[in-house]
Amino acid sequence: MLDPTEAFETSLLHRVAQAVEAGEVSADLLTDLRSEMERARALSQEEGHALSVQDIAKRLGLPAGEVETMLATLEAQPAATREGVLRRIVEAWLAEQRKTYRSGPPANAPFEDPQ
Repeated sequence: MLDPTEAFETSLLHRVAQAVEAGEVSADLLTDLRSEMERARALSQEEGHALSVQDIAKRLGLPAGEVETMLATLEAQPAATREGVLRRIVEAWLAEQRKTYRSGPPANAPFEDPQ
């Protein structure tokens, strides 16, 4: 049986692979995602959590403490609720990836490292 992280990774990779096969996003997205997952596995759980909190806080413009509270609230939910929220996040992220793939980045936009 897969642990929750492995199950999520498998589901995410499968969903992105479907989008690649449908021509909705670049195959590079799947390659990059796999590379990021490998890098994440090399971190301790504490390091990975801290980096995730920092990334989410930066992307949402929230203090890290608020992100910690949101994540704790999500973790306290039943598994079905957590999985539903994660699926919605993945689909919203994929929608943005599709939009970027179709339109391409603005000509003068600097490369943004997702880290």
